[in-house]
Amino acid sequence: MIERKLNEAGLIEFENFILELRNEGTPSTPLYLLTEDSTSEPIGESLLLENVAFETRYALGKHLVDALGGISDAARFLGDRGFWSALALYWFDQFCPAKEDGSRKPSKEYNYILSENYNHRPRHAVFTTWQLVSRYGEDSKFLLSGALPVRGELVEQLMARQYLLSCDGAIRTASLLYYDSERATYKKGAAARKSAGCIARYISWMEQLKVNYDLFAMSTEDFFSLIPAEFDRFRQS
Repeated sequence: MIERKLNEAGLIEFENFILELRNEGTPSTPLYLLTEDSTSEPIGESLLLENVAFETRYALGKHLVDALGGISDAARFLGDRGFWSALALYWFDQFCPAKEDGSRKPSKEYNYILSENYNHRPRHAVFTTWQLVSRYGEDSKFLLSGALPVRGELVEQLMARQYLLSCDGAIRTASLLYYDSERATYKKGAAARKSAGCIARYISWMEQLKVNYDLFAMSTEDFFSLIPAEFDRFRQS
């Protein structure tokens, strides 16, 4: 259960913890930051969030969407650095599990502490996961099918064009093209960088389309009516 978020002092201590890990230290995860008055403050809610093992980022996102769905003013958490960073701390041991020797190598701080730099915000492990599942539901599975320590190659490539993450028709079209329901992940070859029809080629095609089309106004049907033949290998598989 989550009832508090990190305050400024808590954010600083969380960042120091991450930096110590990145410098090959082995401190324990400071979950106490989430409960002490000096490092946290109440959110005015009791969120029924569980620190159980999630198989995929999608499973985590679904759990979070369900929990926030019962709050009438959940929108107040949008952009709340203390809130989303607290959740990353709460699940930090899953995002950055220890190796056999006890060492851990976390990613950059903004993967766990929601950045004030909007260019880095899509990299936040929890905030972006929640956004995608909240907006796209099961159509986000092709982006979030990996384990929690794995951000995902397709998300990585899409982040190069952040506007696509808010383009409904483009994401749902990509889901239809690239999600393999039998494997419960993206189709083989989708994450390639140069081969025909891969996600990199899809992003390049979007860049071409936006010159003449309003991508945010287009539906999946609109995209499929224009999609080049090179994507048939994924469209028909």
